[in-house]
Amino acid sequence: MIYFVILAIAGLLQGMMVSFNGQLSTYYSLFTVCFFVHFIAAVLLLIYVKAQGKDDFDFRGAPKYVYIVGIMGLIIVTTSSWCTVAVGATAMLSLSVVGQLISSAIIDHNGWFGLKQKKFQLKQLPSYMLVIAGVLLVVCF
Repeated sequence: MIYFVILAIAGLLQGMMVSFNGQLSTYYSLFTVCFFVHFIAAVLLLIYVKAQGKDDFDFRGAPKYVYIVGIMGLIIVTTSSWCTVAVGATAMLSLSVVGQLISSAIIDHNGWFGLKQKKFQLKQLPSYMLVIAGVLLVVCF
């Protein structure tokens, strides 16, 4: 239950973050917005690591492909900041949910990245269609 609460809070923060990033991009370039976001995150992470009493980072053990998350984060911040100004925060986040739904279904179905394989079942299709219909209502009307 606590995970659902934490995820709901993260969703609320994401909605606010997208709006703030969109506002920042009307004053600064997308490069500058991305720099602000990632620099502040890096400083906060370093403070957290120091508070935990760790002096170094150990990058051994993880598969090499997982480090692409830095590039993905940069792409997400850049595109969300750029698109939010044009289409609004609600449309941007709604369309983002569709992308997340599709990619996560493919990842679960194939059991990629060390996750437990969870095959797509036809009985799930109505729920996917409802989400997509809701997004279309939000974006188109």
